[in-house]
Amino acid sequence: MKVEKSTNVSSDVKSTLGNVAKTTGSPPAVASRATLAQSTFSGQTKISGQGLMISRLFGNTNTIPPVQTQLTKEASGMNAVNFLTQGDRNMLSDLYAQAQDQGTDLRYVDDLARDLGKYRKFGSESGNLNIGNTYDKAGHKQTIEFTQKDAATALRILNSGNVSRSVLDPGFLKYELDSGYSFSHKANFEYLESIVNNFGQNKTTAHQSQATKFSTYVSQGQNNFIVNTASEVTFKADEPDVINKDGVFYVTETGKKHGFRLEDKDVVQDNGFPLIVSQPKTLTRLLDHVFKILIIL
Repeated sequence: MKVEKSTNVSSDVKSTLGNVAKTTGSPPAVASRATLAQSTFSGQTKISGQGLMISRLFGNTNTIPPVQTQLTKEASGMNAVNFLTQGDRNMLSDLYAQAQDQGTDLRYVDDLARDLGKYRKFGSESGNLNIGNTYDKAGHKQTIEFTQKDAATALRILNSGNVSRSVLDPGFLKYELDSGYSFSHKANFEYLESIVNNFGQNKTTAHQSQATKFSTYVSQGQNNFIVNTASEVTFKADEPDVINKDGVFYVTETGKKHGFRLEDKDVVQDNGFPLIVSQPKTLTRLLDHVFKILIIL
């Protein structure tokens, strides 16, 4: 099977919400100002890890929003970071503190936090695009993969033996490093790798290397995944009986087999009853017939 590669995709992943239970969550936690700032021995003041987490993810507030635990209809419009667990928030506070100490651009932590929040919000509802049936409009099967650089980094992380020991949720890591789920991820995989392998360890060389590598923020950009499109057409939708293009009706070959034909500007069936006509008085007859129609805009 021949595979063509492109860097654009126009697919939207949607989750359908059925009847769900009411929202439950922990009460809001109030962050005291003492936790938002810490004094250094030099007399200067720096923002604590928790203060950075609150300000960068939730805005300028002294009240941390409660943890959203269920994706209800009402909660579907909430920012994904509201779904971060208390453990997530504590871990991210530590990451912000370490990033500040090491000179790492805080936007790397921001991106990770938003991907983690997206996982908490949609993870249980998401489907893997590489397992399901994804096709382009012409019926060619499509799969999605990371760029060569991201794919190599993802493989190193998964094979490092540190996933289960990482401060990051192993479930999140497996989700984040699977292109079928997170092809549009924001987190930098090399920064993710540094957390999995080095976070919490007092390795001076590792810290110096990380500070140098991530001191300047580089965005993932828009083309951080590749769409593979098969050459063969393997999905064929049923041809409609009638096509409406620019207000003009056409009967397809399938429609002809089903007994449809055009009489002047009307589409009729073999029994002679007009199905789509120009005279309003006969429009009620539309309810008496069912047929397939495609409207081309």
